Amino acid sequence: MARYSNTKITRLLHESDTALTAAAKGAKLEELVRYLFCKIPKVTFYGANILDGYRAHELDVVFDNDTRQSELYFLDHAIITECKNTGHPVSSAQVGWFIRKLQDRIASSGILISLNGITGEADGVNNAHSEIISALTRDGIRILVIRRTDITAFQTTNDLVELLKRKIMKLTIERTIE
Repeated sequence: MARYSNTKITRLLHESDTALTAAAKGAKLEELVRYLFCKIPKVTFYGANILDGYRAHELDVVFDNDTRQSELYFLDHAIITECKNTGHPVSSAQVGWFIRKLQDRIASSGILISLNGITGEADGVNNAHSEIISALTRDGIRILVIRRTDITAFQTTNDLVELLKRKIMKLTIERTIE
């Protein structure tokens, strides 16, 4: 397990928070996401801001996950992430759009990095939480939400791996979003 630099995490979060444009905020958050995931052995950066063939969907950051040897063996071969650093929790419409991107790629999981979380209650009864529960029951798609508090707690890659495992269990078994 590799160690994360708390200094680097804090710097990239600060640079994302203080960037002057939405594009610059997103670019810094995407840089942080690349740093976090690429430290995990057998997970490599595939691309950022990837447009599909129809130019209808843009994927923020995608990783190539060697599921035969990676510690993230429980996720898809293509790890698709959506990165949001807005001044408010991500809405159900934004979560729904991310789900649509995953549906169109026949993905079984996706990771939403939302520094301010998502709207609704953790029990999935309303707003963005209900979109995530619906994606699970309707399509078998697991959306895992990573918040700022999760990121600032990371010391090693094992922390990220264990967080994702725990979030899958909470979502799948308890039908709640942690």
